[in-house]
Amino acid sequence: MPVLGWILILAAVGGAAWLQYIIHKHIQGPSNCMGCGKCDKTGVCILTGEPVGPRRKS
Repeated sequence: MPVLGWILILAAVGGAAWLQYIIHKHIQGPSNCMGCGKCDKTGVCILTGEPVGPRRKS
C-alpha cells in the first residue's frame, strides 16, 4: 500500500500544480494590484503606468 499512497500524493500535487497553471497562465508582468492605493489618488497604476481605478480618464 505505500506505493499507492505515493501515487495518490503525486496525483494530488500534480493536480494542484495544473490548476495553478490554468488559473494564472494569463498573468504576465506585474500582478493586477499590490494594494498601495496610489491609483485612487492619481488614477495611474505605479506598476503598469496605465490609467486605472475610479479616476481613470476614458
